[in-house]
Amino acid sequence: MLPTEIEYEDLRAKYREEDARGIPMSVRERYEKALANLRVQLRREPHARPLGETLVELGALDRAGLQQGLADQHLRANGELLGEILLSLNLVKEEALLEALRRQASAN
Repeated sequence: MLPTEIEYEDLRAKYREEDARGIPMSVRERYEKALANLRVQLRREPHARPLGETLVELGALDRAGLQQGLADQHLRANGELLGEILLSLNLVKEEALLEALRRQASAN
């Protein structure tokens, strides 16, 4: 996985843990801003193979699920990454997403 992807996943996991315990709005805003900045960086990084294709190749996602995730990403148009959307729709498990990100990064 590329350093930015690792940083993003680590920050996202920490944010979820703290959010489950209840965090002040100022802390939530700081996390959301940091995650948004990392999303921008991730979009700029070239990938040899799209994440969705990698998930399908792994058998973690079928084509219909990929199309649903991509359509939802287009409808939301809020900057969420495909992996986040697939997780929120329960179309992939987090472990599968991390494995796909590792493979995607190692192909670069």
